[in-house]
Amino acid sequence: MRNKNKAQQVESNPRRWLLEILFPDKKFDGQFQNPYTEEIFDFDDVMAIENPIAFISQEIAYYPEDDDGELFAVFISGLGQPEEISSKRSRRYAQRLKTGVANMNNSSFLKQNPIFSFLNKYLDWIDAAIHRIGLAGSPAIRNTAALILYAIENDKILNLSGDSHGTILLARAINHAKRKFIAKHAAFWNFKARRIQETRWQNRTDKLINVFAFGNSYQRWVKGPKYIMVSIKGDIVPEKFGMNRDIANQKGRDDIKFIVFDRLFLKGSFEAHNMMFTNELLRQTFIKNNITIGNFAGLYYQLKVGTLQLATAAEVNWPDDMINYVWNQESLKELGVRS
Repeated sequence: MRNKNKAQQVESNPRRWLLEILFPDKKFDGQFQNPYTEEIFDFDDVMAIENPIAFISQEIAYYPEDDDGELFAVFISGLGQPEEISSKRSRRYAQRLKTGVANMNNSSFLKQNPIFSFLNKYLDWIDAAIHRIGLAGSPAIRNTAALILYAIENDKILNLSGDSHGTILLARAINHAKRKFIAKHAAFWNFKARRIQETRWQNRTDKLINVFAFGNSYQRWVKGPKYIMVSIKGDIVPEKFGMNRDIANQKGRDDIKFIVFDRLFLKGSFEAHNMMFTNELLRQTFIKNNITIGNFAGLYYQLKVGTLQLATAAEVNWPDDMINYVWNQESLKELGVRS
């Protein structure tokens, strides 16, 4: 099941060799990965294929048992998750919500034997802060933008998803794709043509690009794609740093839809940011509204017309293995779940 020669499956950029020697997981940054087999696919090799999105759907996306294999999302994980951990959590995402998931790796600075252990655990947080203020790039940003451009230039539907730090990279990738799309079709000084291309961008992405964001930690999401942002009350990341309902209302962003579940944990608990809990609430929300689990189009429709009823913690049949996906086992006691 697990591929042991993953590092040999991608071609490194010589400019990143030192970084990858110091932090081995960085070799997988911005590369595709099948969450089940954990096989890595070189991004450039995939994009050189005649129909890369079909290839991702057939060869890279992991579909849970009994899934029809028709819907998948390219997913960018949160920080602090080496590729084997992000694969484990993506498998859970796919299984609980009955959807296909293909990882776009957001690699971690964490490693088994750090030289400065007191510093190593903070590097991912520092990296996320730098990404948020736009002072650093990432292969995940550049590669996701290229995939978006391919989709809108070739009339291909593309579903994108991100969690926490992954939402920063995803939002910046969409913004980068928009800039490149407009620049390709209109000169910098031709403002009329650029306005026309911006309208064209919005029309194209509204039809083709769907975004599902967990624990969103970014505010500058460009208009165009269909957005659903899901979180749990008490999660400080979307409430303080991300796009939330108040900010969306102030900016007139009725194109962004929100699913915000009632509080699960005591004030100050970071467990509210753990998408593994959000997955269970989403799963129960599908059931509560008589929507087939994994039918995100149906979920979006009911959300858009205002008829979606959100599940509560009391309605969720929490899986016995939740202990394998929590950050603090005490949080399970708050929910009355066996640990």
